Amino acid sequence: YRGIEEGKDLFSPNRFPYADTPEHLMNFIGRLQEISQKPVGVKIVISDENTIDRLAGVAKRKEEGLPIPDFITVDSGEGGSATAPLELMESVGLNTVNALYVLDTALRRHDLREDIRIIASGKILTPDDVIITMSLGADAVGIARGFMMSGGCIRARMCSGYGSHKCPVGMATQDPKKRASYMVVKQAYQISNYHNNLIKGMKMMLAIMGFETTRPLLSIFPIPCFLGSCSCP
Repeated sequence: YRGIEEGKDLFSPNRFPYADTPEHLMNFIGRLQEISQKPVGVKIVISDENTIDRLAGVAKRKEEGLPIPDFITVDSGEGGSATAPLELMESVGLNTVNALYVLDTALRRHDLREDIRIIASGKILTPDDVIITMSLGADAVGIARGFMMSGGCIRARMCSGYGSHKCPVGMATQDPKKRASYMVVKQAYQISNYHNNLIKGMKMMLAIMGFETTRPLLSIFPIPCFLGSCSCP
């Protein structure tokens, strides 16, 4: 779609020139849905209620039969790629708990919650992280750093960015010498252990609560936990 020629480096801009308003973004999503015939969504970091309310305010598109996202992935301000400036990784967006509340509330206010799924990500590492996040409204979670660290990532922040791609452990690099030093079989075993123990811990917590699946979790924390005013038990 962006017209990048094969073999040339791809540098992602900080915004899409063809999606500079919520309406343009919805139209772009519709185009991708039409081309792929698969669910298409967006990943965002939420800074305040007003910003996300503009996006949720396109509810009339649903009534008019115009495209809307199939899902929204909310990444907390605690996340951040290796290319993100440090000052943006911790001090700009809301954390996962608050961001989830803002998004879930906005979608419900505009009668979109049943049409748009919520995926949460950002410092979700352990079984209790997953359980709490899904209890607060997430339909699913995305975990990156947990799998990366179990695979040997030391968070050197050299895996991407212009002039970088020099992951010292050989996990995320195109350098043949560094890649040759990465013990794939051993690290695959470690990643498998992390995933198995993550699921095991989740099952244990669900059993303690009397549940067999994660589906009933949404009813656990009905009181909003927002901006430090959490009244949850």
